[in-house]
Amino acid sequence: MKNCLVMITSSFPFGTRETYIESEMPICQEHFDKIIILPIELDPDAVVTRKTPLKVSAVNVSKKKYRIAKATDLVRGITKLTSVNELYGYDSSEVGHSLVKRIFFEYFCSRAERSFKDCLEALENFNMHQYDSITIYSYWFFATAMVGVHLKNHFESFCKDVCLVSRAHRYDIYEERNALNYLPLRKYLLENCDKIFPCSKDGREHIISRYPEYADKVITSYLGTFDNGITEQSDDGLHIVSCSQIIDVKRVDRIVDIFQVLEKTSDIKLKWTHIGGGNRKSEIEQACQKKLRRTQVRFLGQINNFEVYEYYKNNSIDLFISTSDSEGLPVSMMEAASFGIPIVSTDVGGIGELVRDGFNGILLPLEASAEVFAERIKVYGNMDKAQRSAYRQNARSLWENSFDANKTYRSFFADSVTVDR
Repeated sequence: MKNCLVMITSSFPFGTRETYIESEMPICQEHFDKIIILPIELDPDAVVTRKTPLKVSAVNVSKKKYRIAKATDLVRGITKLTSVNELYGYDSSEVGHSLVKRIFFEYFCSRAERSFKDCLEALENFNMHQYDSITIYSYWFFATAMVGVHLKNHFESFCKDVCLVSRAHRYDIYEERNALNYLPLRKYLLENCDKIFPCSKDGREHIISRYPEYADKVITSYLGTFDNGITEQSDDGLHIVSCSQIIDVKRVDRIVDIFQVLEKTSDIKLKWTHIGGGNRKSEIEQACQKKLRRTQVRFLGQINNFEVYEYYKNNSIDLFISTSDSEGLPVSMMEAASFGIPIVSTDVGGIGELVRDGFNGILLPLEASAEVFAERIKVYGNMDKAQRSAYRQNARSLWENSFDANKTYRSFFADSVTVDR
């Protein structure tokens, strides 16, 4: 029997986003004869930037600039307001009398329909009829999943063994992270997907609390990272690393405030390195120049996974810090833990599944002040080397048990391939 995986992504393996998918590919190829990746959120001139196994074909399906395509989807959605969308019944109670939600709903449907047609045209270059089974894998429980539903209906017209699975991360799980407190077609997607894999227990609990009738379809499946060795702790002072986009939700400005308090209340030698770029980068750099006097600060910008690993290997790092106000379960933290780096973070999303306060890191409430963060970091900084080593060993052990990619991805693909059709 020949089997094929059709994977729908936002951009991978083009551009720079979704870097963590790279870790899945070597294990993914063990389960399928052919893998076709269809990214749906690209400009037409985007180029492949990541290596994929030989049996993988990646096709940029986009025909218009992404922004232009989205604007067209919005206009098309608005024109449908006077008609009754056949899917509207699934969301009628959640949309209610909100015109804005109805527009968002119609935009979402138009966007998915347009992307589906683009994917279908791209798939004409592949003989899909040759496969005895087809697994559709949506990387997000949002537009890509809706495209997956359309593809599933299409493939079932000629293939008896078709299934649709979807991962779910953060923005595609928690409705409150959307400005409208609404995500379209949750129930419809749950009904039409064969399995949904949230990346945290917290994400699974959120979904089934709203839709308990689909609990048997919703399975926690952690992402993971590979073993790249262990880094050392500093002999003098504290070297703290953060790794995220510099955007509002990540609240990197709070890290600046924490270092400002540390400078005022301790004599610990301080070093902060941030990995990642974003629209607030210049603002944060200026805040560092204004507020910090003796912290050695370095912004590495956007670097690829290999460069992140090399940095961790070749530098002594004592803590990884995050002050984000919303997360799923960040791969960046898994990477740090794999190197034996304890984590200090706000307790949001699924982070508590990776960080245990007083065991392998420091976990603080979302509303914790810079002073509270600084005080806990000082306590850690004043520990003797043996005490810190225990935290580091615990960080590494928890990663080995729950977030080693060799375990997590093998389990995921075993589950997704063995879906009861």
